[in-house]
Amino acid sequence: MSKRDVEIAQAESEAARDMPLPEDVKGQRRGRSIVQSVRLPERAYADIERIANDAGVPVSALIRGWVLTALAAERGTSLRAAIDHLAGEAERLRQLAARSDVA
Repeated sequence: MSKRDVEIAQAESEAARDMPLPEDVKGQRRGRSIVQSVRLPERAYADIERIANDAGVPVSALIRGWVLTALAAERGTSLRAAIDHLAGEAERLRQLAARSDVA
């Protein structure tokens, strides 16, 4: 990632900071937000950009949703919540499979 790419990502992050989180992320923002830089392989970032574009959301909002979802799972999950999560993941995989069948 070049310095320009980092600047673009930072600008996108700032522009999206007040946007709502993806629908599958429970809860709302509380308190101050912290910006954290993360290094990703180019290929992974390209895949994330594609997924975000397909979903019509900014990359930063997509990643934020994923991180908050994983954090909530780490904090302890009931059996019912785990089943709901697996059902959601199965649906997401079905959608990805349907897109790849079309492409």
